[in-house]
Amino acid sequence: MDRRAFLGLAGLTALGALTGCSTSGGAGKSAADGGVGSLKMPTYVPFAGPKPDFPGNAKGLDPGYLSFPASPVKSVKATPGDGSTITGLTYADGPIPPPMDSNAYWQEANKRLGVTFQLETGNDDGYPTKFNALVAGGDIKDLMWVAPNQGITKIAQLAEAKFADLTPYLSGDAVKAYPNLANLPEMTWLAAIMNGKIWGVPVAYSAFGQVWVGNKKSWEAVGGFGAKNLEEFFGKCQQLTDAKGGKWALESAYVNAVAQINQFFRGANTWRLENGKLTHMFETQEYASAIEFANRLFKAGVFYPDPKVTDIDSKLANGTVAAAVKSGAGWVGTPATPGYGTAWEMEALIPFGHDGGKGVHQLAAGSVGFTGISNKHDEKKVKMLLGVLDYLAAPFGSEEWLFLNFGVEGAQYTKGQGGEPKKTKTGESELYFSGSLKFIAQGPEYLYYPGLNDTTKQIYDAQQQFLEIAQPRPHNGHYSETAIDKGQAITSEFYRVVEDLVTGRQPVSALKGAIDKFRSSGGDKMRKEYEESIAKGH
Repeated sequence: MDRRAFLGLAGLTALGALTGCSTSGGAGKSAADGGVGSLKMPTYVPFAGPKPDFPGNAKGLDPGYLSFPASPVKSVKATPGDGSTITGLTYADGPIPPPMDSNAYWQEANKRLGVTFQLETGNDDGYPTKFNALVAGGDIKDLMWVAPNQGITKIAQLAEAKFADLTPYLSGDAVKAYPNLANLPEMTWLAAIMNGKIWGVPVAYSAFGQVWVGNKKSWEAVGGFGAKNLEEFFGKCQQLTDAKGGKWALESAYVNAVAQINQFFRGANTWRLENGKLTHMFETQEYASAIEFANRLFKAGVFYPDPKVTDIDSKLANGTVAAAVKSGAGWVGTPATPGYGTAWEMEALIPFGHDGGKGVHQLAAGSVGFTGISNKHDEKKVKMLLGVLDYLAAPFGSEEWLFLNFGVEGAQYTKGQGGEPKKTKTGESELYFSGSLKFIAQGPEYLYYPGLNDTTKQIYDAQQQFLEIAQPRPHNGHYSETAIDKGQAITSEFYRVVEDLVTGRQPVSALKGAIDKFRSSGGDKMRKEYEESIAKGH
């Protein structure tokens, strides 16, 4: 499964609870100052590979390439493995790759990494069950992907009891022994830090949050995908909707629409921090106003009528629906989605202010969990496993990235006219194994679309505009056990009320009751745990 199509697993509207320090430990520097508590963050050393046409930066701007690097750089000096077998638990969904004995790519991956991979996988619905069952049975694999917001509980306790403390190997300049891990942006590491220690290698992901993506041709008919204020946006949605003609302005993901509108009102990014006190976005007037405006859009009939639709991408591409919400990484991956043809015909909505000013863009966490290493191993074995993870985190423009994503030339891929790799039929099948490896470790995001140079520039420019109005999560770098244990469940329950409010199935007065229940069911406890952690500076 491509990382840019991943958000179904983490959930577009998830709390993002799996981030950072627990509420124990000493005070110290903030992440922005180079540390979390007493921990010195891994030193950031950017990959010195092929120069991008559009440079990225440490704030989350993705580097852009107009052509495939002609001479990929070797990012790993030597085979990291010791010839042993590595067990692991990771994510997989979709087609099952051919088994190792009949999968040339898998065999070559073993050879290049110097290990034999034996992976167990779980899919979207079954991953927490499999993970918790293995933990309960004491079957801790060498490498364990810890997924965010997926019902995996007591993560800090699990790490302390079962995972190797990687702080001596990765904090400060120590990480330079693993150059590809040193290339991971600082915010990415927050997912793997608890109790002032580094408990794993983060799985890199986009720093950008949800984005409303629109069909460019559809919106051109009403002056473009943007507006100066709410009234102009409302009018454009009405103009684009023709139910009899089979056209609607917006997809019917009501909760995601409310999240986008919350940005128009400059609402909180999950939490708002003022004078050391946190307010959850559900409690704010901005979020209530977003629900109210979404209800107005619903009454106007501009949402696609089937909230259970499963092929929204194709409807977005053919103009049946003019706009749909995607994750930050999902949005930049859409141009490469089969079915869109040779031209990029989508654009992202830069949030405007409801009152004519600027809106905000809610940043994401920059990772999708982390991979822990079992503590049953000695230092030599831990270093070997870190070397394997370093290889898997190879960035775009490296020889290792090319192999991990496309295999061997002539076997799993051939080269196109511009030198870009194209999977063979055999490669398409065998490389499903690569999808599982990406959820153990992977390199940072990038922008590259063969033959779509205008697309690269457009997305890069949009990312710059998003960063100008970016609003990070104030709880990033802080850990709440209650958020891990109950966050997903109580948030999902609240969102069911949001859907009812948008569609008019419940009266406006139901919002207060939903907020009260959210608070009493764990929201207030999450607030307290985060505030304590923030007050201690870790």
